[in-house]
Amino acid sequence: MPFLLLIAFIAVGTSDTYREFARHSNGMAEYKFITVRCKSGVNSSGYAYAPFDKITLKQVNTDGSVTLPACVDGTDQ
Repeated sequence: MPFLLLIAFIAVGTSDTYREFARHSNGMAEYKFITVRCKSGVNSSGYAYAPFDKITLKQVNTDGSVTLPACVDGTDQ
């Protein structure tokens, strides 16, 4: 089982979508739990990494706040 988790982590961490997310990241390693239906990609509220058309973690802004609604221009706000 740990081997499968490692393979999954490597597959996701090296995907083009994840690399695009990392390029748009603000460098903060802090996240808040939210649940919003969304599509991966750039939108007016930032970049969304939504591999299952849903985000569950929102990256905290550099000032410590969390911009809501998340995924503006996505499927839901």
